Amino acid sequence: MRRTRIRAACAATIVVVGLVAIVVVSVSTAHADGPPLSALCGIEPVVDNVLGCTRAPTASSSPQAPQSTGATTTAVASPAAQPPSKLAPNAPVTRTAMQPAFVPNVLLVRFRDGVSRDRATALLSKLGVHTAKQIAQIDFRVISVKPSQRGRVLAALAASPLVETAHRDEVMHVMRTSPNDAFYSYQWGIRRALFPTASGRAQSARPVVVAVVDTGVDASQPDLAGAVLPGVNLVNGDASSADDNGHGTSVAGVIAALADNGVGGSGVCGSCSILPIKVMGADGNGDLATVAAGIVRATDMGARVIDLSLGGPAGMDALKQAVDYANSKGVLVVAAAGNSGHGAPFYPAGYANVLSVGASDKLDHLYPWSEHGSWVRVTAPGCNVVPKLHGGYGNFCGTSSATPLAAGLAGLMLAQSPHATSTQVIAAMQRTARRIKTGVRFGRINATAALRAVPH
Repeated sequence: MRRTRIRAACAATIVVVGLVAIVVVSVSTAHADGPPLSALCGIEPVVDNVLGCTRAPTASSSPQAPQSTGATTTAVASPAAQPPSKLAPNAPVTRTAMQPAFVPNVLLVRFRDGVSRDRATALLSKLGVHTAKQIAQIDFRVISVKPSQRGRVLAALAASPLVETAHRDEVMHVMRTSPNDAFYSYQWGIRRALFPTASGRAQSARPVVVAVVDTGVDASQPDLAGAVLPGVNLVNGDASSADDNGHGTSVAGVIAALADNGVGGSGVCGSCSILPIKVMGADGNGDLATVAAGIVRATDMGARVIDLSLGGPAGMDALKQAVDYANSKGVLVVAAAGNSGHGAPFYPAGYANVLSVGASDKLDHLYPWSEHGSWVRVTAPGCNVVPKLHGGYGNFCGTSSATPLAAGLAGLMLAQSPHATSTQVIAAMQRTARRIKTGVRFGRINATAALRAVPH
């Protein structure tokens, strides 16, 4: 019997023994600044039954109002008491903004082949701007410009015969989750996607390096012990790639959390080492230039797989060039499709050479907040148990959570078949995906079948 104790919004303790869930919910008083009990609805029927969560309407019934919860309530219920299809969909995510925003004082410029450094510098000086930094591998300069002059300088650069491309620097976002600290003692997503049973940390002379290009990773988390490599911080320019947001730590946990250690959940790839590339700030935001630089840095540091649980709606050229650079080095790039619930492409997931990942539920239906469309290649379960920042565990939902399942599967496939190419890994994953009705090109990932299908 495995027991896990956590603090939840309502101080809930859930102990699962076999197939019987005993839920004890203790609520002394409601705190004005605490999360509502409704934040726990829609994940497990047994929790819904205890809390009196609203059910989805059917042809013969109308929605039920949530029932009040007494000071102390104890219940024993079977998860089968209320079919999951009858529950109202839960969306513990913040919807992705589909209108791009841009950094006010930055432009990205790529000069034509053959233009000397002196000629490029002379043009920039003439326009009254200067190079703040360079991404040499993809020939882009990050230009510092006064916000009031950005439009004028951009027009002049675009018109210059020396310039191949010039554009604004898009603001990028992690796929945010709303606060949800409830812990669930089993991981339906790993079973649904048919991942092999994990056992400890796989011992390998050459583990597969999966770069988490995100907010950093909290390497002090016990469930990530031994899995996190020294990383880089492209936000503050210092030596620490520690996480000051929590998003990157959750992503890393889906991939590589330690199995069979009696606490938390388990990651899907015991053969994976996490390379943290910090490109996003404490608020979960960053800029396209830094993300592009992070992709390049991860590639140069030996990543075989890059997880990008972030993005934006515009998809400027520098980001595409960075993805192309990674692909040219044999790196498999996996990216979140987005959480807006719309069908418009989200970037970098929308690029043809990126494995785009949507989020599906226990019944292999897309969550209503998941991006959809033929440009979304596969889905993966969108709610997973993860280690949280500075300790503890929680439920992590969104396409940000689905994406590392696909990245972790890619890592498993490359650990098993180290000579397989990224193209072969993606093809095997897509070919073996379980077809779902609508909203995605191939279907929900099937780990067992994909591992069999990848060339050895």
